[in-house]
Amino acid sequence: MSEGGEPIAVVSGLGHAFGRQAVLEGVDLEVRSGEVLGLIGPNGGGKSTLLLLLAGLLAPRAGEVRVAGVPASELATSRTGSVGLITAQPGLYPLLSGWENLSFFGGLFGMDAAEVRRRAQPLLRDTELLSHAERRVSTYSSGMQQKLSLVRALLLSPRLLLLDEPTANLDPVASHAMHAAMRAQADAGVGVVLATHDLHAAEGICDRVVLLRNRVLHLEVLSGERAPPPPGRLYALYRDLAGEEP
Repeated sequence: MSEGGEPIAVVSGLGHAFGRQAVLEGVDLEVRSGEVLGLIGPNGGGKSTLLLLLAGLLAPRAGEVRVAGVPASELATSRTGSVGLITAQPGLYPLLSGWENLSFFGGLFGMDAAEVRRRAQPLLRDTELLSHAERRVSTYSSGMQQKLSLVRALLLSPRLLLLDEPTANLDPVASHAMHAAMRAQADAGVGVVLATHDLHAAEGICDRVVLLRNRVLHLEVLSGERAPPPPGRLYALYRDLAGEEP
């Protein structure tokens, strides 16, 4: 991470509640370009809600969220593609092929099929999905579906990438590939926010980590060059003996 990375998202005095149940209170935070910001904390602590607020899919009860200088609430209507969101459930159309899923999503932002293919080809190649792009998504493994979800999120070259437990349903090989991909995005200048319970992964790839339990309890700055957690002997054994099959 560049220490001088510009703020991509700024959260000020943020509060949100579902009914009478307060979920977030007085959250002040910024996400910088070129960093992976980790969100850790207990279930119900507000991590997923914060990501939805950053994506502009929820309107805050108090405070403000701005992404690339624009109120997050305007992101959905502006169709700028400034934010990409990935959750534990890929949210793809299983009866469509990989290409068809990407073409449908790109079409929502005014892309024709040729533009989708131009943008998606290198992303599919990097995620080892290019040779599977004509197949129905229902035939994909969980890891392949999550990688296609990542390609979909990156199709519009977002400045802010939000990930909510993206490896929760993945095996170690697919998880390691996802962690490497998000680190690579940060190194390319994207602001990345990762909500996770995997503290080992967070320590390996995050530049800063926020402990969130309805409010920011602690902000930890991690020093040194960040990289995906080293695989180690058990990972290598698992990969060789039980690696993900397409």
